[in-house]
Amino acid sequence: MMTVPAGAASVGDPETQGQGKVSAAIDWSYIFDRKLNFVKATRPPGHSIDEPLNFKIDGGYNLAGRASYGLFEFMDVYIKLGVAQYNLKGDVFVRGKKTVEEKLRARSAFLYGGGFKVAHEFKGGWIAGCDAQYLTSNHEMDFRATSMATGALTSAKYYDCRIQEWHAAPYIAKKIEDLTLYAGGRYSDFRLNQREPSDPRRWNDLIFDSDRNIGVFTGMAWNHKDRFKLSVEGAFIDETSISVSAAYRF
Repeated sequence: MMTVPAGAASVGDPETQGQGKVSAAIDWSYIFDRKLNFVKATRPPGHSIDEPLNFKIDGGYNLAGRASYGLFEFMDVYIKLGVAQYNLKGDVFVRGKKTVEEKLRARSAFLYGGGFKVAHEFKGGWIAGCDAQYLTSNHEMDFRATSMATGALTSAKYYDCRIQEWHAAPYIAKKIEDLTLYAGGRYSDFRLNQREPSDPRRWNDLIFDSDRNIGVFTGMAWNHKDRFKLSVEGAFIDETSISVSAAYRF
């Protein structure tokens, strides 16, 4: 029994690029930690009182190419295509006692999604904006469990785990010459459905969601000749992650 969520949907450059303008970018994110809540599952016989606890992402990344188009002066739309991979861990308790430790490696899988960004610049170089984004991926996962009583190891594979994440992230930014500093809050939510274990005696149709949906983020973007932009961003509370983005406007 185990599952994997996506994460680290970053905001990136807080400015929009202008109506009719096109840009291409590479986005890289690393997730250090994100805590999860167990929602429900189809349990095998003999596991009705098992309680999954302490589940979290314990390291993972996504790498994606992004193509953006300026639909209006104040609004960009974009798509993302890339790859994601995650490591996770958690425990199973029975009547308050930990009985099993679980670890899982979600194999590299195709990541795709999209979103839009709206932003308005005020006098003095201040910017207010919001980014809304959706990401999803399907993974095969290698799972390993260790019995606390005997130390025995068991392993299995899950063939179908769909991960979906949504986020809405309002922010404010300040331009200082070639640098733009920004910070904001975000609401992020995701849903996953883990199915098709290699062993039919395993848990099936597992659903987990995020332990925390509200988070904060902060970052900076460097603008070179209004063509090339490099941004670095950190996210906290709902997850701990870092993101780097490099974009070129044509």
